[in-house]
Amino acid sequence: MSESFDLLDPTNFVAGTVGEPGDRIFFIQGADTTDLVSLKLEKGQVQGLASGMAELLDRLDVDKTASPPSTLIEPVMAAWTVGGLGIGLDEEGQRVVVVADEIIENDEQEAATARFHLTYSQARGFIEHSLFLVEYGRDFGRQNGHRPH
Repeated sequence: MSESFDLLDPTNFVAGTVGEPGDRIFFIQGADTTDLVSLKLEKGQVQGLASGMAELLDRLDVDKTASPPSTLIEPVMAAWTVGGLGIGLDEEGQRVVVVADEIIENDEQEAATARFHLTYSQARGFIEHSLFLVEYGRDFGRQNGHRPH
């Protein structure tokens, strides 16, 4: 079984790519003071996650401020590949919780899970950046949304 993660207070949560336009690999990456978690996923999953988070936040009467995420830290070493994504709300802690489940090869294997507890402004920053990355990816591809480690 792969390692599971629970970032309760991430300092960054970002989507980014590695590779040339047309042959890019998509990642989400979360970091806190001790951990850097990178997960591989599909372009459509990034778009779906950002869109779902936007719909959730639009239903809430909360601050619309967006905290732009830092760029992807390289080299990117994916802990595992995402099979499923979910979005939850921690109203008490005023956080959007992103839950990623590992894709598994067979039913005997237990899937790892990663949880990222984002402030509303972090979630809005992720949404704006991710939708830009997906929509304008070919133009943005030279930058890839990342920086060297």
